[in-house]
Amino acid sequence: DTCGYVHALCELKCGIVIQRNELKHHEEKKCPLCVVECKHCKREFKLGSMIPHLRECPKMELPCKLKCGVVMCREDMTQHFNKDCGLVEESCKLGCGAKIKRIGLKFHE
Repeated sequence: DTCGYVHALCELKCGIVIQRNELKHHEEKKCPLCVVECKHCKREFKLGSMIPHLRECPKMELPCKLKCGVVMCREDMTQHFNKDCGLVEESCKLGCGAKIKRIGLKFHE
């Protein structure tokens, strides 16, 4: 059977039956059981696990949630909010109780 239109079962055992001429593309690019590399962290995952991984990938670059303009890896986000982001509000260190964005604190105090 060399006819490309004959149906064949995916060899990665995802259960799909597909025309033989589409099988290679399916097994390399579309099958939820094919192994792909995360472009952010370079770890390998089954394609069907990639979307959940991307929701947590520590190396995925994201913009600051406060829209300060900085783009950083997810793993650096906490440090950014704790120390670097100028749009985080802090209390006046002199005790007046004012909440001021970090970028403006030096002008307030």
